Amino acid sequence: MNEGSIPLPITTVVDGRTWRLFDVLYSTADGEFSTYIYALSFEHAALLVEELRQTARLGGQIEGWVKA
Repeated sequence: MNEGSIPLPITTVVDGRTWRLFDVLYSTADGEFSTYIYALSFEHAALLVEELRQTARLGGQIEGWVKA
């Protein structure tokens, strides 16, 4: 693992349901970027991305993380 990276599991189980990691691609004036979300299926991920488009807001800069 690289210094300063945040590990993301490919899947996680919540309330007995398997959530899978999906990448989300987007473009800005500065270039192409990506982020990640967890969803139950491709269709669910598409719905979440649509919700992100409508409700996204900046939370703040991440300074680090602590392994749970």
